[in-house]
Amino acid sequence: MILTEDMYVPALRWRQGEYQALARLAAVAKDRIVPYVTIPEVEFDFELWQPKKTVQEHVHPFAARFKAKWGQRPAWVGVHPSISGEPMGDGRDIFTYVFEAMRTFQANAMPAVPLDASSPMIASVAGIVATDGLGAAIAVRLEDLMKPDARTRIEALAAALGVSLHEIDLIVDLGAPNFEPYNAFAGALIAAMQKLGDLHAFRNFVVIGTAIPETFKDIAKGADQLPRHDWLFYQALLGKMPVGVRQPNYGDYTIVHPEFKALDMRMIKAAGKLVYTTSAAWEVRKGGAFNDNRAQMHGHCASIVASGKFDGAGYSSGDEYIARCAVHKEGPSNQTRWKEVAINHHITRVLDDLATLGAAP
Repeated sequence: MILTEDMYVPALRWRQGEYQALARLAAVAKDRIVPYVTIPEVEFDFELWQPKKTVQEHVHPFAARFKAKWGQRPAWVGVHPSISGEPMGDGRDIFTYVFEAMRTFQANAMPAVPLDASSPMIASVAGIVATDGLGAAIAVRLEDLMKPDARTRIEALAAALGVSLHEIDLIVDLGAPNFEPYNAFAGALIAAMQKLGDLHAFRNFVVIGTAIPETFKDIAKGADQLPRHDWLFYQALLGKMPVGVRQPNYGDYTIVHPEFKALDMRMIKAAGKLVYTTSAAWEVRKGGAFNDNRAQMHGHCASIVASGKFDGAGYSSGDEYIARCAVHKEGPSNQTRWKEVAINHHITRVLDDLATLGAAP
C-alpha cells in the first residue's frame, strides 16, 4: 500500500464519534485516506472510581466494529500506551488478539508501534508481520526524531520486526507543538529529517500533528476562529523542502487533541459547541452547558450556514446534518454525534485542501 501525494492520514482514537465519522464518509473520500487508528484507553467511571470495563470487554468488540465501519480498506492500528501491556482474558496480548480476529475477514490492517516499543510488543508484532506480510508502521515522536540516533533506532526496530525499511511506514508524530514561526520550525524539522538519510527507503512517510486545543474552555462564547496552524505549517514545510528530499504525506488529529482526557462530568458542564473546518481555520460556535440547553445547537448550525464559510449540505454527511439542524429538521442529538459531524466534515475538507495543494502551479 503506497500513499499518493493527495492521500490523507487522519489519526483517530477508535471511539464512536470517530468510527461513525469514518463510516459515513463518501466512497470517494474513503479511497483517499488511510486512518491511523489507536485502540484507546479504557474509560473511567468517576462515580464508582474504577475503569468502566475490563481490558477484555473494552478491546473485544474492536475487530467486529472495524469490519462494520471500515471493512477491508487499509489502516494502521496501534494501541494506547495505558493498555498496550495488558493481557486479554485468555492471556494473549492485545495486538495478537485483535489481528487474529481481523484476519478472519481479510482486513487490510497493519500494526503501528512506537519507537520505544517493549520487547513483548515487538515479538507480538513481528509474528503478525510474518503472518500477514503487510509490513508495519513505526511512529516516531518529535523529541526522538531530533536525537542523533533516530535512524539507528528505527533500523534496529525494523530488524527486530523482521522487515526491511521498504516494508516500514514511517509516521513522524509531532504531537501538538508550537508551529510558529512556520519557517523556523520547518527548517529544524527538515534538518532532523535529513539526518535519517534517504527517506525514500521507507514504504510511506507521514507527518502528523495538531493545533487543536486540548480544551475549549478558554474559547469565548459565541463565534470564534482558531488558525489551523498544523495545515498552514505543512504548506510552509513543503515550500522549504530541498530538491530531492522526500515530501511527507499530511496527517492530523482531526478536531480532537491527542492528549484529550475524559473528565468527571459530574463536576464539569461541557459547553455545546460546533467545530467547523475551513481551509485556514476552525470556525467555532460555542454556547453554554450542552445538557442544560441542547437546543442551542440549532443556533450554532444556523450561524455556520449563514457565515459564508459553509460548504453546502451536499458536501459531506456532517454538512447535511448541520444544514438540517439549522432549520430544525434534525434534533440537537448528543455530543458524540457532534464530534462525528465535525470529524466527518473535517476529513472531507482536508481532502479538498490536499487536492487543491497538489493542483497548485
